[in-house]
Amino acid sequence: MHNKVLITAVFVCLAVSVSNAANTIYVDAASPNDPGTGTSEDPFRRIQDGIDYAVSDDNVVIRPGVYTGPGNYDLDPNGKSIIICSNDPNDPDIIAQTIIDPNRAGRGFYIHTGEDANCVISGLTIKNAYNAETGAGIYCYKSNPTISNCIIKDNMANNYGGAIFCASSGPDITGCTITGNSANSGGALECWPCTAQLTNCIISDNHAVSYGGGVDCYGLGNLILINCTIIGNSLEDGFGGGICSWGSSVNLRNSVIWSNEAILGPQLVLLYDSNASVSYCNVQGGQAEVYIGSGCVLTWDANSNIDADPCFASFDPNGDPNLWDFHLQSKYGRWAPNSQSWVTDSNTSSCIDAGDPNSDWTVEPWPNGKRINMGAYGGTNQASKSGNIADLNIDGIVNFPDLAELGNLWGENQEAIEDLDNSGTIDIGDLDILAENWLWKKQ
Repeated sequence: MHNKVLITAVFVCLAVSVSNAANTIYVDAASPNDPGTGTSEDPFRRIQDGIDYAVSDDNVVIRPGVYTGPGNYDLDPNGKSIIICSNDPNDPDIIAQTIIDPNRAGRGFYIHTGEDANCVISGLTIKNAYNAETGAGIYCYKSNPTISNCIIKDNMANNYGGAIFCASSGPDITGCTITGNSANSGGALECWPCTAQLTNCIISDNHAVSYGGGVDCYGLGNLILINCTIIGNSLEDGFGGGICSWGSSVNLRNSVIWSNEAILGPQLVLLYDSNASVSYCNVQGGQAEVYIGSGCVLTWDANSNIDADPCFASFDPNGDPNLWDFHLQSKYGRWAPNSQSWVTDSNTSSCIDAGDPNSDWTVEPWPNGKRINMGAYGGTNQASKSGNIADLNIDGIVNFPDLAELGNLWGENQEAIEDLDNSGTIDIGDLDILAENWLWKKQ
């Protein structure tokens, strides 16, 4: 479901002018009028004014700027099925420049009126929020919002959930970076009985005092983490540097759990009849850094889990977290965000082509091993590459079987890995590329 909602959110934010079913309401911190009327020419100055004006199916588009002061924090969708987004939720620069900053005066979002998955928060930075109790960045109670492509950083709750607190809820959190947040428990995320799914998320450099430097789950809940990177989170004095579970169910797949710190269970702690399933993950220290309490059950797939240096593009646990880059090193191609280009490395991460073979790998750029990568960029268009573009059957050599695969689609007009020159047609241009790589062998 999360992929469908995310695609919808991105589409309406980029192409709202062609939609007849929804109105677009604009917000701009630099609007000359107060409060404004919400049109493109006369946008609202404050976000809450735009939300209050919207009705279900409307889109509240927030232009780049810093949004602070009354009307720009404790943002309440009031149960509406609306999309609240930047003007390009797929552009990292736009996301970084569209900032909700309560300046420690309150929460970022207060979601508590039965919002469903059609209440979407997308492509925003939420920072410097504060709450004396729970959920500084986003508070979610008895609601099921979709949160996608957001940066949630440097927020603080005195008790639970520095970035996000959810109870009796089912948030779908996709493509988010949750970093530098703090709380007594659940530095990044606190889940009380609820079902929360996180996909392609980075949870890094968060801090708690007692439980769950990254994530803390309490009660009969279900936490699902798919293709996430949980790294560099820490505790002062407690259990579960990465994840702590109290009586909950945790499912970890295609993820990297690395360099988290705690006195007990640096990577994962299970307490009070919790159960966890860990498969196709790279876990530092393996089971040795997982604490399993009385009555708890850990299902650990020894055939698919690994304990190997992830070979991130840039990670120093003692260095500046602002310089960390969790793309995987590759001899065959790694996306470099700063230069917006593909580069090559001297190493290739063991996390490449190591995810669940049943997971969808088709969004990953070619060449790849026709298998999803572990970590936050696995299954995305920024997944690190492997192999040779002309090794169509991924057997490690470019030869006659690859020529046969190309020949089987000769003249076809379709998106396929056999379209080596991305012309839209499998033709002589693709044959030329295959010939240039003839008899290449994987080292």
